[in-house]
Amino acid sequence: MSARRRKAMRRSLAADRTGTAAVEFALLFPIMLTLFIGSYEVENVLLADLKLTAAAETAADLVAQTTVVGGALGTGVLQTSDFTNFTSAAADVLTPLPTGTNNSLVKIAFASVTYSTGTPTIDWHVEENGATAISLSNVPNNEALTNLGNASAGSLDSVIVVQVQYTYTSPISYVLNASYTLSESAFNRPRYVTCIPSAAPTTTDTGGVCPG
Repeated sequence: MSARRRKAMRRSLAADRTGTAAVEFALLFPIMLTLFIGSYEVENVLLADLKLTAAAETAADLVAQTTVVGGALGTGVLQTSDFTNFTSAAADVLTPLPTGTNNSLVKIAFASVTYSTGTPTIDWHVEENGATAISLSNVPNNEALTNLGNASAGSLDSVIVVQVQYTYTSPISYVLNASYTLSESAFNRPRYVTCIPSAAPTTTDTGGVCPG
């Protein structure tokens, strides 16, 4: 092959743009796919967190609506079944996210804080599905309990604290093998009484009743 012919072929190849779009698409497709999947995943995680916030507020509100009749251990005292129902209601708020058999993926910790001694006191606490118990040293959001209620001797103030934890697993786990542990909390005051007693006979319940 002559030098002139080889030079002509090189010029022809250099000027040929056939397949350029396919090459550019092949280079950009992984980036575009990553951006699409990332946006989809971020949206799902944010939606799950918003639902978890609503679930925590729902659980706290249901506890706060308890009405006590007949004294400290009368009708209206919270029982184990009540906390199971509160957990079920919170799990319903998370729909359509999977919540597991008997809502096992939804971990909820309940607690009542009273102030009659002049300092915040955990009056009772109940945990569902292996949740971490709420104590004075691990109040959700690092909230100071003294800021939530009237801490003075003889105070009738009380606060309901609820923390909900949920492990979100990506619906496209075959692409992204990722899970995120989300946690949200809510604080509420009893609606109709100054303090709500609990008699839930569980190993994680202090068995507390309202002071006085």
